[in-house]
Amino acid sequence: MKDGFPVLSETIEGRLQDMSSPYIRPGLSRIAALLSKMGHPERAFPAVHLVGTNGKGSVSAMIESLFLEAGYSTCLYTSPHLMDITERLRFSGVPVDGGVLLRSLDRVESALGGRGDPGSRPTYFEVLTAAAFDAIADRSPDVAIIEAGMGGRLDATNMVKNVALTVITAIGFDHSQYLGGTLEEIANEKFSVLRPGGRSVFSGMPQTLEELYLEHCKRIGNTGEILSRSVEIRGLKVSLEGNHFEISLRSGEYLPVKTVLGGTYQVENAALALLSAQALSFRYPRMDLKTVAGGLERTRWRGRLERVRYGDCELVLDGAHNPQGVDALADTFETLGTASEYAVIFTAMKDKALEHMVARICGSFPLVAFTRVPDMGRSAEPDFLLNMSRPYAKKCVTLSFEDPMSALEEVSRRYKKIIICGSLYLLGFMMTRLSLRAGDESR
Repeated sequence: MKDGFPVLSETIEGRLQDMSSPYIRPGLSRIAALLSKMGHPERAFPAVHLVGTNGKGSVSAMIESLFLEAGYSTCLYTSPHLMDITERLRFSGVPVDGGVLLRSLDRVESALGGRGDPGSRPTYFEVLTAAAFDAIADRSPDVAIIEAGMGGRLDATNMVKNVALTVITAIGFDHSQYLGGTLEEIANEKFSVLRPGGRSVFSGMPQTLEELYLEHCKRIGNTGEILSRSVEIRGLKVSLEGNHFEISLRSGEYLPVKTVLGGTYQVENAALALLSAQALSFRYPRMDLKTVAGGLERTRWRGRLERVRYGDCELVLDGAHNPQGVDALADTFETLGTASEYAVIFTAMKDKALEHMVARICGSFPLVAFTRVPDMGRSAEPDFLLNMSRPYAKKCVTLSFEDPMSALEEVSRRYKKIIICGSLYLLGFMMTRLSLRAGDESR
């Protein structure tokens, strides 16, 4: 097994836990001090910085593929991971070697000095981000694609300095306790990562935020572009296996596009990735759309309508974990006319907008089995979710299971097509229990 998986991964996780504070504490003072002691690795590489509520991971992976198609060396830093922490950092499409990550953690620990009071330590994400920046600086790729963890303005990734382009995906309600209770407050946190005199692209979703985005751009002299105003799409064909369409950017000629990431929501993500590539072409001249668009056929991003076999059943693993994500998931199956064929196994974290997600799932699919992520206190109780689903009892059969595998065994007796969604932690748990390594297609 590569790097002794999962032993080395557990070693890395243990080091991270020992070096970090157990709390979520937005702010840049700790990461700034740490990076300064490390000699400012965040200044050593050019970056594409991505923020937003939904689609960041998919768009990041697509942009990585476009760069690779053009012949550039890349780094991709994302979060969270599903099975192994090395998924979070990959170089030119290959997950970082665990030993490399451990050596970077050594340098972080050296910069931190003594352990001290746990409350004063950097957070888990800050320690990992500092280690990632160190590894990226050491490798010196042509470009690093950096996905924000939560929010934007106070996110540790916002310390990256040489930003060639800021990409803002769709914005919605998530982490409201940290980012604000209104869409405008959340958007302001995201838009605050824009660089004075820099370049940016925004998905334009929702449209009510377009003017706020343009105001931010004007105030700091950022050259901003909105997807909906720059792109036209025709001939759209959507499926779980991938999408086909033709796209015109900035009133140019139509180009055929094929993606292996399927679903209605991946059309916007692919278009945003292509617009980003065009915006980057001033700095990366090989990013010619005719040349690089084929990279979308080679983009792999796990847990996004990922289809695998489980005995005689088809499982669809999707990372939808907030209202916008669940809406996009349901929209895809309703658009395809296949929602009635699928049962759902669902859980979510307690701090999410549970009522909206439960209502949409129960209103779109014939059977929903509620469960929890074992040994995770943040996971909602299945019986709590079951009680929340009572108003939809006439339309949807609902069940409750403490163990996700028990839910799968029971649901698979009733349906041969099953969606597992609601939490990336649930997906990671199920992938581990089903031994679904990258590239696996069956149990």
